[in-house]
Amino acid sequence: MSAEYVIRNYHPADFDVLLRLKNMSAALAADGVYLHPQAMHSLLGRPGYKPERDLFVAEIKGAVVGYLDINTETRIGRVIFEVLVLPEYRQRGIAQELYREAAPRVKAIEAKVGHVNVREDNATGRLVLEKAGFKLVRRFYEMTMDLTAVPEPGAPTKCSIRPFQEGEEATLAELQNHAYAGSWGYNPNTVEDIVYTTSTTSSTREGIRLALDKDIPIGYFWVRTEQVERDKHQGRFAMLGVDPAYRRKGVGRELILAGLAHLKGRGLRVVRLTVDSENLAANALYRSIGFRKSDASLWYEKAMD
Repeated sequence: MSAEYVIRNYHPADFDVLLRLKNMSAALAADGVYLHPQAMHSLLGRPGYKPERDLFVAEIKGAVVGYLDINTETRIGRVIFEVLVLPEYRQRGIAQELYREAAPRVKAIEAKVGHVNVREDNATGRLVLEKAGFKLVRRFYEMTMDLTAVPEPGAPTKCSIRPFQEGEEATLAELQNHAYAGSWGYNPNTVEDIVYTTSTTSSTREGIRLALDKDIPIGYFWVRTEQVERDKHQGRFAMLGVDPAYRRKGVGRELILAGLAHLKGRGLRVVRLTVDSENLAANALYRSIGFRKSDASLWYEKAMD
């Protein structure tokens, strides 16, 4: 550790400065969103995460100048690192020291791999990762659509679609895990995860709809409103899934159209989603509806020894 700076664990007094740094980091991400204090509290309180254990900050003369956050996904044996150092304090070895200080925590997790996500056009970030031994493993697209051009959808014919209801958290967890089984980077949800996420704000549950074949849940969408700047909002498809037995039957298309109508009805003008570049069927479906690629991000991987 340099005499110039100190690496330590997060404590609650860091909240305001960390919120500012998190928003700086979000501005650099392909899918980044503005975090208001309530959203930050929800992020720090999520199941299985303890900021005083999983979040490290770099401090110079009492001022926090960077951080490293560890998102643990034990069910698939990985950790996701989010790291930021203020531009004026880069090239001093602070990021490397943050990783070294976090190493005992990563070892205790027994994760097999570590992942970092960066924008495709972030040449400096990519170079730093490659020098640190990370290898490019996946590309994801950000896709955007103008909601003002979305027509009113007709009644669904391939399924019925209704709002998610309190008490259906286990149903949603099972459906989501089944729909995404085998997808790259997907960490299966627990009922606890769903309960926490759907209870953080009153609007979260309102953005979830289930598709049914008679009384059998066969798909869902999960949309939300994002604050991308202090006074600017957009819609996002956070998740969209269809039971594999019901794919290629038009259920996904009807769910997307219903989700677009829901977001448009909330007065939003733009909707975004993130999709794996290798998921050719999903890419084709989104493009056929009107989504267009607007950005891309890259996932880098390193084995955790």
